[in-house]
Amino acid sequence: MRIKTGRSDSEKNKKLLAYEILKNRIISNELKPLEYLNEKVLCEELGVSKTPIREALQHLEQNRFVVIIPNKGCFVSNIGLDLIREVFEMREIHECAAARIAATRPNREFFKELLEQEDSFEPKSLENAKQKLLSGYQIHKKIIDFIGNSLLSDFYQIVLDHIVRIRIYFFNKFDNRRLQETADEHQKILEAILAGDPEKAEVAMQEHLENALTAIKQMI
Repeated sequence: MRIKTGRSDSEKNKKLLAYEILKNRIISNELKPLEYLNEKVLCEELGVSKTPIREALQHLEQNRFVVIIPNKGCFVSNIGLDLIREVFEMREIHECAAARIAATRPNREFFKELLEQEDSFEPKSLENAKQKLLSGYQIHKKIIDFIGNSLLSDFYQIVLDHIVRIRIYFFNKFDNRRLQETADEHQKILEAILAGDPEKAEVAMQEHLENALTAIKQMI
């Protein structure tokens, strides 16, 4: 995909576009862990100069999607136990608190539709199961967004990008049993929020995250 820009577009916009394109390639596993990223090739592919590419790669490094090694170059970051552990620690810190807070807020009827979607879960194909797995993360994002804290929502989006990347990477090792367990766990979280029970919502989220981490560790 080439970045189409007009003469009035700034270098900043080109950098942001390059960042999003490369980030999405990494998340989707098109650019695989430890893969070398050649600046010249990326410039040709995206149709931009070296400056926006270098700035995009620096931004990706800040958000842990790539690693820049002096005198060697830029590489897609690995998906190992250290990254997975850190991502899940961040999830526990923010998502458990978000579930607790959400259960204390008014207008919680917002979550009824999400609960109905989880209750009707039935994977009919591999693609259907994959979409269900990825859409499940929107439940977590909607709980975060429901709090109404824009700083938290913006920060969590980076965490969510890593979550989706990890899930796509391990997707072929998931089975329908774990997908069904995930749907059941989401139901418990949503039911507790709708019932206005902050303690139960927090515990349900914590148990879900612990089960998710255990499942991923078993796949490594």
